[in-house]
Amino acid sequence: MDAARDRLDESSKEMEFQGCSFETAEDGTVVAISSKNVSDADRWETLPSLVPFPNLQKLELEKSRYITNLGNDLTALAHLKQLKLTRCSRLKQLPDSIGCLKQLQELDLTDSEMLECLPDSIGQLENLVALRLGSHLSSGNKVLLTLPASLGNLKNLQELILDKCKALTIIPDSIGKLSSLTVLQMRECKSVLQLPESIGHCINLVEVGMSKCMGLTALPPTIGHWTKLEDFVLAKCKNIQQLPDELGDCTALSLLDLRNCKKLESLPITLGNLERLRTLDLSTCKSLASLPACLGNLRRLESLNISGCIKLSDYPESIQHLKGITVGWDAVFSSSSSSSKKNQSGDAEETTTSAATASSDTA
Repeated sequence: MDAARDRLDESSKEMEFQGCSFETAEDGTVVAISSKNVSDADRWETLPSLVPFPNLQKLELEKSRYITNLGNDLTALAHLKQLKLTRCSRLKQLPDSIGCLKQLQELDLTDSEMLECLPDSIGQLENLVALRLGSHLSSGNKVLLTLPASLGNLKNLQELILDKCKALTIIPDSIGKLSSLTVLQMRECKSVLQLPESIGHCINLVEVGMSKCMGLTALPPTIGHWTKLEDFVLAKCKNIQQLPDELGDCTALSLLDLRNCKKLESLPITLGNLERLRTLDLSTCKSLASLPACLGNLRRLESLNISGCIKLSDYPESIQHLKGITVGWDAVFSSSSSSSKKNQSGDAEETTTSAATASSDTA
């Protein structure tokens, strides 16, 4: 009787979710709702009550762009595992009650660019595996200033996406408690000025993307603890001047992307320890004046890009064998050679002229 009444309640409630797609369990109860294909005319300004769907496991409210808040009905969704709020462009905050979703594994807020903050209760999501706050299609979030310290309580978190959180200024020290984290993406977090040393405690990181983090001037030496790191992208970090020697301790590194790090002046000699490195991109590192001889130790290197490195003038003999896999080799070193010859020619001409002048004066 109760089950029948619950199904009746769900059936009548589905009328308020016009245009949404539903998935049901074998007993007919709704376990998933998606608004992905709802027409704009049918999109809500206020989210209908979710109380009649206590068995819901997946709630996808993609492009619900007129909703500004979620209300407190989330407390009724004890079985919810996936909550997708992508492109909810007017959503400003999450309710404190989100901490009640103990089974939640995925929270996706991609392209919800007006999100101003996360509640402290987010740290209660003990089963959360993926948290996505960044932007992909939109210009980015310009109002999210901080992340709660409770973020560090997410012991099972494996994926943290912060792309284009352009106003974010501080990464909390508690990030170091995310011992399960394997993916950290924070592209275009332009206002972050430094990374906490505790970030080195994220020892299971495999992929880190920090391109266009223009506020960064250096990296903490603790990144040397990232011994499982395979991909490290720092492209267009225009204010980084040097890399810590401890980078050489990231011995699993396969890809190191330093494109357009225009103030990078040198590379640590410890790069020679990266025996698994396959791709090293140094293109348009305009302040890079030399290449360390240790690059010759990188026997697995398949691609080296030095195009646009206008200050490079010579190369150590130890990397001569890398010429065949290097983009920009001839352009960089032939131009520097020509420049050198031109300078020598100019010096010789100046010497001859000086000598002639001296001879004339003597006469």
